[in-house]
Amino acid sequence: MTEKEIEKLERTYSETKIQHICVEWFRQTFQNVANLLFAIPNGGPRSPKSGSMRKYEGAISGVADLILLFPSGGKASLCIEMKTPKRKGKSAGNQSQSQKEWQGLVERYGSVYVVCHGLIEFIEKVCLYLRADPKGYIRDALLNYETYR
Repeated sequence: MTEKEIEKLERTYSETKIQHICVEWFRQTFQNVANLLFAIPNGGPRSPKSGSMRKYEGAISGVADLILLFPSGGKASLCIEMKTPKRKGKSAGNQSQSQKEWQGLVERYGSVYVVCHGLIEFIEKVCLYLRADPKGYIRDALLNYETYR
């Protein structure tokens, strides 16, 4: 597949599906630190009771969808907010105010925060954080995209 073909395909996917693809790519690519990238079950619809339970357990509004708990370049972690890509006639997914506030907090205390709208952008930002050249990883992802779905 080409980058354009992937971007077109991902415009039809939900944020959840795109996040799954990104996590699958990461875990297959960086197996030695695969489990240091994890999802924060903070979003999505839920009943008032389950919402209250999450808050009781410590959930915080605005927390990023994924966290890579691996220090790199003097930074503590990489926080990744997944958003849908731009769709015909619509804008790309945007951060909420609570997400912007949480971003400011984690950046102030030594973490990197990024917003990703698809696999290629995810690869670029993860590689930048890990100080790796993304070109080879993108080339590999284009060849193996079907295995991440």
